[in-house]
Amino acid sequence: MKQPITKKKERTHAWWLKKTNTDFNKMVRLEESNDSGYGICVTCGKPKHYKESNAGHFKHGLDFVRDNQHFQCVYCNQFLSGNGVKYSLYMIDRYGRDRVDEILAMKNYKYSIPDLQEMRSNYKQKIKEYEKKIQS
Repeated sequence: MKQPITKKKERTHAWWLKKTNTDFNKMVRLEESNDSGYGICVTCGKPKHYKESNAGHFKHGLDFVRDNQHFQCVYCNQFLSGNGVKYSLYMIDRYGRDRVDEILAMKNYKYSIPDLQEMRSNYKQKIKEYEKKIQS
């Protein structure tokens, strides 16, 4: 007996947001890693493998702004709540006070599902490129 044709499950905005955020965070960690897959925590300076690290936010809730997220060890990001003072110093040193002020003034943006789909596709492509660099 044939199985009834079922409609493909429609993905929700929350699903797309979560998946896109996961890929963006992985891309950030890979981008800031060397050819061995190790990056340096922007707040404590310890080297960690990208699979054992986070993409820590400078300003929480502001997703998908590339210069708002950087390679951070789990300890600084989760147990020290982002290690804010050192993160601020890093950001000012790297981008300057004006850009830091711009980031702090930014409001959260609600992306549409098509925006998230396109962004996720771009992030996945970059992830493939970075993973090739590490595997070679």
